[in-house]
Amino acid sequence: MVSISEIMLPLSMFLTILLASKFKAGESGFFTDNVKVIITNKLTNMQLGVHCKDKTHDLGFQALQIGQSYSFQVTINFRKNKLYFCSFNWITDSHYFDIYDQFRDEYCEELCSWEIFETGPCQINAKTRQCYAWNKSLLGGRQLNEGNNTLGV
Repeated sequence: MVSISEIMLPLSMFLTILLASKFKAGESGFFTDNVKVIITNKLTNMQLGVHCKDKTHDLGFQALQIGQSYSFQVTINFRKNKLYFCSFNWITDSHYFDIYDQFRDEYCEELCSWEIFETGPCQINAKTRQCYAWNKSLLGGRQLNEGNNTLGV
């Protein structure tokens, strides 16, 4: 006959390993997961400059040709407080937008896909396209460039 203690030891070891595997670097809780964010240049005949970051990760500058995409992974958590924002620059304009807001984008289970147009970013899913306005400029309408980029974006 098998005693309860003979069953509990392997079971408790398994649960400990399972819970430990749920911890992710930089996260302080259980139930973390990843979402892939894809950004596609849909500008009319222009290259798109993209620079994304959150409060602790700077993903660097990306130059996207027409129709080209860039993607990155976001590690989410149960607190719903993940936020990634990007600056978008092209020859005639510059804007920024919160490209991943965990509270707003909670239905993005594994993928958040964005198309970037001159008029604003549009989130694409299997059934709909939801377009948004650009975030209000912190520079009072001035265009970002190397000389006046005090935001570090």
